[in-house]
Amino acid sequence: MAKTVRYVNTSSGVNVRDAAAGNKVRSLLQGTLMIYDTANAPVKKALNGTTYTWIKVTYYYKGSNDQYLMATEATGWVTQNNTTEVSTTIPDKSSIYSGNQSYKQNERLVNARYIFDYLRSLSSSKRWSVNAICATLGNMEAESGITPGKWEVLNDTSRGFGLVQWTPASNFINALGTSESKTDIDVQLKRIQAEVDGTYTQWTSSSHSPAMTFSEYTKSTKTVATLAEYFLRCYERPEITTGMVSERKRCAEKWYNILSAVGDI
Repeated sequence: MAKTVRYVNTSSGVNVRDAAAGNKVRSLLQGTLMIYDTANAPVKKALNGTTYTWIKVTYYYKGSNDQYLMATEATGWVTQNNTTEVSTTIPDKSSIYSGNQSYKQNERLVNARYIFDYLRSLSSSKRWSVNAICATLGNMEAESGITPGKWEVLNDTSRGFGLVQWTPASNFINALGTSESKTDIDVQLKRIQAEVDGTYTQWTSSSHSPAMTFSEYTKSTKTVATLAEYFLRCYERPEITTGMVSERKRCAEKWYNILSAVGDI
């Protein structure tokens, strides 16, 4: 069954309903991502005297168990004309969102797809597994919104910065070459790969059982959820993980589902 990825295209958002022209379930923000299974034909049905084309979608929103992320999955019906289909063409670097701000879900998808393609395009000896990338994306979204220019506290190099919120930021920034920009997504991805190769120490293998090296993680075919917890505990290593594990697992699975539906996986 063919699937496509769509997003809410109106600044006012869109209401998701329990059936075509049915009862309102919740409001979705502009940019909210959804998966549409094209095997389910659109339905034309009137609401308040106006006929709309309705599609049944799987969407992601901030649920009661989400601290920071839109990681809760649900299904419902939306008006097709208030959504836009995401192109199957992989975004190029010029499309990257890299400011110190929180981006919409469809904008985060641009960065996520670029990162996925970058890590899958490495040489055969360094190429990351699909599951490891999606697990990392789930953590990156929680850390930075998948944004290379994101500061935990603006210009405070003692706090976090970048895709994975290197802390202190100075550990990353002080190692930059003279021609390298700290907000360059390629520079940050090269740094992460250098950590895999052992040039820099970031991953602590013993922080989760059974022990796994960073290199083993990048090649692992364990479930996306399992690997999301490894990245949280062995790479990010927050002082408090309460609520984080389940949320990041669900977010990692979200990115796997979305990247599969858009055709990257």
